[in-house]
Amino acid sequence: MKIRYIIQIKDPMNHILSVKIKGQKDLADSKLTFFLPSWSPGSYLMREYARNIRTFTAQTDNGEYLSAYKCDKGAYEVDWSKSELNKESDSFEINYDIYCHELTVRTSHIDESHAFLHGPSVFMGIADKELVDPVLEVKFPGLWSKLHTTLKDISDKRGEFVYTAKTYDDLIDCPIEIGCHESDGFMAFDKEHHLVYYGDQYPHGNDLKADIKKIVETVGSYFKRIPYDKYMFITHFVKGLYGGLEHKSSTALHFDGRKLNSREDYMNWLCLVSHEYFHTWNVKRIRPIELGPFDYRNEAYTRMHWLTEGLTSFMDELLVYRSGLISLEEYLGMQTKNLNRYFSTIGKKFHSLEDASFDAWIKLYRPDENTANSSISYYLKGGLVFSTLHFDLFKNGKNINDLLNSLWASYENDKSKGLVKEDVMKMIEEIADTKTRDSFDERVSTTKDIDFESYYKEYGMEFVWDKAKGPYLGADFSFEGDRVIISKITLDGPLYKAGLNAGDEVLAIDGIRFLKDDLSEINKTMSADQTYKIAFARLGKIDVASVMTSKVPAKLKEIKVVDEKLAKSLFS
Repeated sequence: MKIRYIIQIKDPMNHILSVKIKGQKDLADSKLTFFLPSWSPGSYLMREYARNIRTFTAQTDNGEYLSAYKCDKGAYEVDWSKSELNKESDSFEINYDIYCHELTVRTSHIDESHAFLHGPSVFMGIADKELVDPVLEVKFPGLWSKLHTTLKDISDKRGEFVYTAKTYDDLIDCPIEIGCHESDGFMAFDKEHHLVYYGDQYPHGNDLKADIKKIVETVGSYFKRIPYDKYMFITHFVKGLYGGLEHKSSTALHFDGRKLNSREDYMNWLCLVSHEYFHTWNVKRIRPIELGPFDYRNEAYTRMHWLTEGLTSFMDELLVYRSGLISLEEYLGMQTKNLNRYFSTIGKKFHSLEDASFDAWIKLYRPDENTANSSISYYLKGGLVFSTLHFDLFKNGKNINDLLNSLWASYENDKSKGLVKEDVMKMIEEIADTKTRDSFDERVSTTKDIDFESYYKEYGMEFVWDKAKGPYLGADFSFEGDRVIISKITLDGPLYKAGLNAGDEVLAIDGIRFLKDDLSEINKTMSADQTYKIAFARLGKIDVASVMTSKVPAKLKEIKVVDEKLAKSLFS
């Protein structure tokens, strides 16, 4: 079926996008179901985009209305059979208005300053119909001067914005930025790479274009083919924002533009760019079999996010290091933080990588105060597990590059075929040996602890531990004015054992009122391995519990390089 989308932003301050879909149904069809996706590939949560639809109507090309009613949470059925007048008319025009006022990488946002359109959140598809070369026409206020997207431009004249894609999947996989934003670009591998910046940056001394180009050149050099005609980095520099979402020929990035002058934050920015760009190959092409073709109305369950996000999380920091943008010391500093997060996550005892992957829809994207006690991030543990695979491959005279080559060759051999777990395990066995395969499989499928320290020690690096003094309560706290509230509680920690919960307010310790400032002084006023009477409030009632504090768990202070030559050879 061939259809044309016409979208218009009439008044940006109202945050409304008006969408018109024009097409012609098959003669045999008496009904068509128009749906808006419930989720976005790469972001595994049912976001129910149809909640933002304000109006929906259907009519023939001569303006006569067709029967249209909502048939489920995100779909409307248009029925020709209920109208004697319109039975003979095959052309249709669908009109709907959708509210766009949520600035994330997986939603759409329109205001006076710009418009960011995320395809799955605004473009309806037609159930059980393959859309061939859909056309998109965009209309927006004349005060805005730019539109950036990787959709194919088929405009006939200047000032007209008409695009096309091969399929519906491709159409909604190309985000659109409209406004008066800053734009730049560079050439790499004979391809155009566009940089689109919305928002504000504080003054800093970094060369974003040069550094992004280095990342592109480093990542692209690992693969034999650049799989796009042009690529676009769409970045929103907005206070407090962080995140990214991958697309086949672009990415949407969010970062706090005030923080680019901080070395630590700038390294995080580079790793974010590296992460999303690496997804161009891993996920958007190399993928688990469950992730494409997409059913946008139902969850796509997979137990292989250790491949989609774990491998990408290992590679993003490594590729920034290999690009020459950070030092070995800075790279190991990142691994120190990753390992400390892993060590402190009790949920690793209960959820394997496969379990965490399958439950992404209800756990990772819906965290609460108990998440760290019951699950583990497949980004975090997945990246660390791939680091151990890289170490194991190195013993066999190989490294992670060899696995990347095998994964890409598999994709190139059959672009329509996704991977199952056995495909990846077989690649690892062929590259290295059965022992390496079995060790990796165990780390993916079980909760068995991993001796990371031994891995690093074997390659000329030592763990330096910080054994902090003071009392340990096993909780995180938030504040309401000066009042101290338990926001998270650690499984089997002192407060947990005493029966306190997240949401409890700490009122007093040994009869003395406990407030915000007292928490910062706790190392001076309390000791480890001592019992205290803690008064707390829960659901309007006051109670008292006996709490025996413990010693603060040891924290990894640094990964110290003992043999620099050996360590560098491992990560190069």
